[in-house]
Amino acid sequence: MTEAPPLTAKQQAILAYIVDNTSAASPTFRQIARAFRFKSPNAVSVHVNALVKKGVLRRTGNGPRNLEVVA
Repeated sequence: MTEAPPLTAKQQAILAYIVDNTSAASPTFRQIARAFRFKSPNAVSVHVNALVKKGVLRRTGNGPRNLEVVA
């Protein structure tokens, strides 16, 4: 099995934000975009997709709070 590439500093920060702000549900892309001052939620999507591909996040559905950290 091939090991995923390491996370970038921004990916680490976004993952930490998701972990820190997940109580009952994960933060929405808009909340993450506001926290990191991204101009649009699409920027969050790019980072989240990379985190999913690297195996540290997974999507649990199609709703706005569909992120789960993989232990």
